[in-house]
Amino acid sequence: MTRILPLLAALSSLTLACSRGGAALPAAPSAGEATTLGVRAVKPHAGSAQVTRATGELRARHEATLSSETSGRIQRFHVDVGAKVKKGDVLVELDASTARIQVQQAQAARAAAEAAHKGAESDLRRARELASGDAASPAAVERAETVELQTAAALQQASAAVAAAQDQLGKHTLRAPFDGVITARTKSAGEFVAMMPPTPVLAMVDLGSLEVRAGVPEAVADLLAPGAELAATVSPSGKPFKARIRSVGAVVEPGTRTVDVRADPVGGPLKELRPGAIVEIALGGAAAAEGLFLPAGSVQEADGGQFVWTIEAEHLKRQAVKVQKLGPGTVRVLSGVGPDALVVAESGAGFVEGARVRVLQ
Repeated sequence: MTRILPLLAALSSLTLACSRGGAALPAAPSAGEATTLGVRAVKPHAGSAQVTRATGELRARHEATLSSETSGRIQRFHVDVGAKVKKGDVLVELDASTARIQVQQAQAARAAAEAAHKGAESDLRRARELASGDAASPAAVERAETVELQTAAALQQASAAVAAAQDQLGKHTLRAPFDGVITARTKSAGEFVAMMPPTPVLAMVDLGSLEVRAGVPEAVADLLAPGAELAATVSPSGKPFKARIRSVGAVVEPGTRTVDVRADPVGGPLKELRPGAIVEIALGGAAAAEGLFLPAGSVQEADGGQFVWTIEAEHLKRQAVKVQKLGPGTVRVLSGVGPDALVVAESGAGFVEGARVRVLQ
């Protein structure tokens, strides 16, 4: 017991000394300091690159979102998604019972106006015959002429009312505006649709009007001309096809320094050619583009803009950039980073502003 007491006293003295300013134990590293990401980095390469390909998209020149020209409840659908239709085909019918009654009312009013006009014409003829034998005064003839004009105007008004009622009845039927394929259906039978704001009911595209839309670097635009045929492949199948240039834009897009080029696929239809598909176009020549270049994988997109991760003092920094895609795997830097910037070649999970990184050799 006498040996244990001095040992406890020594331990108490050591604890008290630490609490009064003695040497503290090292603090545990924070999560941010403990995690160091290994990355590959590159610097923008100054020089020139040969531009031989461009990336584009297949779009339909004729595509439409269809809505009703009047409000009402959908009675029946005549088509579904994937159906091929011809211009003028009935696609959707709305409940038109009230519109049909309005047509019948307008037709009845026109029939009454026709009868009144015929009676006025007969009275006018009789008045003129009597006036020719001095049996009717000129004033009587004038009154008959006035009545005939009034009834003729009433008949014209009634005919216009019939045409308006029939037009309104026709708006209860939704027809195809062109030949195409139904691509979407957003409503079902029994649902109510409004004229204002328009309620989308169906969407359709004309697969026979597909075109390639591509933003071609301005350095290459002068090599292209309407009528020229270009070799192209569609992703992801890699199916090759030919496209004939229809137009080359007259202006350069300031943000991307590209020119809009439109081309029409030629040859037989391919099932792989669908609206929205990405295509790679061989431009049929090469042009040198001067500037700074980066791997395409280093550029990310978010919130409608582009950015890269740069490394400053062993930490990540998100840097907004503008780039121009010149071909597979290469982009030209238009703004945002200079030749001395150290750019992460490929981003990965865990990349956040300020994260600590280590450049891999």
